[in-house]
Amino acid sequence: MTATAISPAKRLIDLPDHARVWVYKTARDLSQAEQNLVRDRGASFTSTWAAHGAPLDAAIEVLHDRFVVVAVDEEQAMASGCSIDKSVGFIKQLEHDLNLMLTDRMIVVYEADGRITSCRLQDLPHLLKDGVISADSIVYDDLVPTVGELRTRFRVPMRSTWLERYL
Repeated sequence: MTATAISPAKRLIDLPDHARVWVYKTARDLSQAEQNLVRDRGASFTSTWAAHGAPLDAAIEVLHDRFVVVAVDEEQAMASGCSIDKSVGFIKQLEHDLNLMLTDRMIVVYEADGRITSCRLQDLPHLLKDGVISADSIVYDDLVPTVGELRTRFRVPMRSTWLERYL
């Protein structure tokens, strides 16, 4: 009996710029153990993720210790409503198992004093007034829709995002 090679998990770097992404964030850094769990479970999930029986060319990764990114190249097969629901179920299970929120859209992740931190959206005006954050502060735009935009405009000055309305 011959051993079968297990193919390594797909990585974001392996996906084309047009691949669709969903970015989930947490208000705190994920520990190495948590990141390993996300990567291991992500590899397991994407190895069986399908849309109407067609396997999806997908990857799940942790970026900057705070973001769980789900990506799929829809040229092979389109992520359907049911398959997207399955990915959200995967994220919800991670939230439960890690006891953290990944789906809280009221978190703003930004850089200050050389490190990544976060605040609640409602705290942003106060932080701007106090000079903690400015138009030039680097923020992470979790609304990027594709791998290409994740590569080019995920980490940008606040003035270049939808958050500019708070300036």
